[in-house]
Amino acid sequence: MKIHPSAVVSPAAHLADDVEIGPFCIVDSNVQIGAGSRLVAHATVRSGTIVGEATTIYEGAIVGGFPQHTSPPEEMGGLVIGARNTIREHVTLHRALHRGQNTTIGDDCLLMVGAHVAHDCHVGNHVILTNGAMLGGHVEVGNRACLGGNSAVHQFCRVGRLSMVGGCTKVVQDVPPFVLTDGATALIVGLNKVGLRRADFSRDEILSLKDAYRLIYREGLTFRETIAALRQRFPTGIAAEFADFFQGGNRGFTQERRSPPRAALRIHAIDEVADEVAEPAEASRPLSNAA
Repeated sequence: MKIHPSAVVSPAAHLADDVEIGPFCIVDSNVQIGAGSRLVAHATVRSGTIVGEATTIYEGAIVGGFPQHTSPPEEMGGLVIGARNTIREHVTLHRALHRGQNTTIGDDCLLMVGAHVAHDCHVGNHVILTNGAMLGGHVEVGNRACLGGNSAVHQFCRVGRLSMVGGCTKVVQDVPPFVLTDGATALIVGLNKVGLRRADFSRDEILSLKDAYRLIYREGLTFRETIAALRQRFPTGIAAEFADFFQGGNRGFTQERRSPPRAALRIHAIDEVADEVAEPAEASRPLSNAA
């Protein structure tokens, strides 16, 4: 165990033998830090926090902080961080509000500079929170989801697995799994094809997700009809996760952004252009819109 002389570590903290604590770090009592983990410098781990193996916490990060609540209870819950996580500079992770409950971070996550996870959130495995991403209280984030820089998720919302939330997106409703949202409009713009390929989904699996996506957003069904159709057409496999997701949550669901019909300039043959130059009156005709 390596503890810098300037660090303040409670004798009641439980540290694995090979943990490294850098300069000016603070580790409270009732803290557990797993094997191979490291606090780089100026990091704080508050009481009630469990840090898994091989996790690195960088400068200025505060993990296990008190919930930001107007009336926090006297006895709060905890924070449980899984293994092999990277928690970059000035990240803040808060404990659960109530005793016996935990805010949880899964395994193999990357929380970039300034990301914030509020009380009672549940973040899955292989999740990426880009710089400045913020999760309100009680948010759930599925495995392999990625939240873009400065995105903000309203409390009690869910972000489905393998979804990609664009930078600066304001998430106020649940984001289904496997989709991509646009930061400018906060609406869905298709499947997260890059994430699906990186996760090694087969061609057939991706095609089934495309079929399910068209059913959900293009067939004009009511919500109940959509659920029933998903259950009938996709009873098993990866696409079956859509119906399961839609039957949970209480904040509604993010809608698709559909581009409006666009005007198109008609390209003429050279002889037609020459004719129009010879007859200036033709130039006053309005351009037709392509269907």
